[in-house]
Amino acid sequence: MTTILGTEIPESTRGIVYLCNFDYKEMKLTVIKEILCESSFLALTLYAEIPNPESQLVTGESFDKLLSRLERLHKNMKDPKWLQELSECL
Repeated sequence: MTTILGTEIPESTRGIVYLCNFDYKEMKLTVIKEILCESSFLALTLYAEIPNPESQLVTGESFDKLLSRLERLHKNMKDPKWLQELSECL
């Protein structure tokens, strides 16, 4: 599996932070940059400390769990209902 930007995900990855831009007019979330981390805690820390509310975070205790959650996030990022809810939170 790859990230939204096409990066192959190493098996040691336990967290991914997507730095994003949200277009309210088109209701579209665009990934600008991604950070792959070997630690879920590091990914969470980076996510919390980067002042970008549109950013998205995925973590997993195992590689398989991470991929499962990432797949769901990728699906959500194309779902108009999910994007509408995100816009209301931002």
